[in-house]
Amino acid sequence: MNKDIEIIDYDNQFAENFRDLNKAWLEKYFVVEPIDEEMLDNPTKFFIDKGGYIFFAKMGDEIV
Repeated sequence: MNKDIEIIDYDNQFAENFRDLNKAWLEKYFVVEPIDEEMLDNPTKFFIDKGGYIFFAKMGDEIV
């Protein structure tokens, strides 16, 4: 198994990973509010289209 970690740019195929990873973090340290849900469900609209960047760490076929 390849243990190398690759840093990749956001792609819509990773939208679910983005939502799940961020929601887990919010639930652990804060409270998930309605605006959080909206933003996490629409990362392109709220982040990418406004000039932001989202990066992922990918190990093999898994977003980690």
